[in-house]
Amino acid sequence: MRLGELISKAKTERCGDRSFPVLSMTMHDGIIAQSERFKKAIASKDVSSYKVVYPGQLVVGFPIDEGVIYVQGFDKSGIMSPAYNVWDIDASIVFPGYLELALHGPSCMAYYADKMRGTTARRRTLTSDNLTAMSIPLPDFSQQKRIVDIFGTVRAQMNVCRRQFSLFDNLVKSRFVEMFGDPSDNSRNYQVVSIGEILSVQPSNGLYKPQKDYVTDGSGVPIIRIDSFNEEGPNYSALKRLNCTQKETEKYGLRDGDIVVNRVNSIGCMGKTMLIDHLPEVVVFESNMMRMHVEESTMFPRFLRHQMTSDYAKHYFESHAKKAIGQASINQADVKGLKVLVPPYVDQKSFLDFAAEVDKSRVVVQRQVVKYNDVIASSGIATIGRGELV
Repeated sequence: MRLGELISKAKTERCGDRSFPVLSMTMHDGIIAQSERFKKAIASKDVSSYKVVYPGQLVVGFPIDEGVIYVQGFDKSGIMSPAYNVWDIDASIVFPGYLELALHGPSCMAYYADKMRGTTARRRTLTSDNLTAMSIPLPDFSQQKRIVDIFGTVRAQMNVCRRQFSLFDNLVKSRFVEMFGDPSDNSRNYQVVSIGEILSVQPSNGLYKPQKDYVTDGSGVPIIRIDSFNEEGPNYSALKRLNCTQKETEKYGLRDGDIVVNRVNSIGCMGKTMLIDHLPEVVVFESNMMRMHVEESTMFPRFLRHQMTSDYAKHYFESHAKKAIGQASINQADVKGLKVLVPPYVDQKSFLDFAAEVDKSRVVVQRQVVKYNDVIASSGIATIGRGELV
């Protein structure tokens, strides 16, 4: 069924001088209260032009090909950026929860990528006509409910796994502080250098390619994008692929030991850092990131990566970011200017050995994640909703 038969454009209602909770749209967690994501509000102080969004309405954000399209699931109204489009859902035909799942299915995601318009990568979206013309699989109500129930159960288990991953991260961060102290005051009197002083390859920004260069037939070169960024390292088999010239592959191809930094994103994600290792083939990286390579005679790349993911580094990047509504950026000079500790090699290795043991526990939980994803695949609904939840 065409999406236009399930939704209709909502009447725009502005906040004005009323008071509503401010809501944010996230790529993976959907619509959340802004207060849950940020320690302080990042919305402009004047929210009078923000749109009122009622429970059960569909909100379309950008970039839509990264799945920024969700149903407002709270039990009360909130306000969201005036840049978002809001739609009413005909609940007599489709469960809002089912529609949200369907809109993140493989066929819909491919449709977004094919029909997107705009020249700015983070602002590309669909016209209303293209959006409403999209086909949505629509089983009967009982099947819709079954699908929503399965995903709800699996999501709950996935959330347990996410909490465990968070505990592992906190354990490693606590061990770092225990061994080396707080980098902000260097109470152990280690040598301190800026990142720029210990690089064997200076930072460089990634590759921009238009959507027409992306391919789905398994050919081309895999690319690490914002939607595949994972601080523990990318899932190489799940990367999107695109056509590259030999010159582009040589210039933007990653190598083991490279450190990739997310330089443009929301304020909460900007500055995230990933270590590249065990590359299965040539992989490039997109323009919203930068990469560099540390001088290994001074520091283990993985040790630098741990310092760059610390709370200290996060605060540094946030303080140096160039901010706009919903987005922030850092440049190469910002990254090179971050001060880091240089403990003796033996102490670096001791810490990394501890972190490796924690990673073994992480692998056990990751196996559970795989099992939960298998539930989705075996249910026969992966082609309708999300094929992978983590």
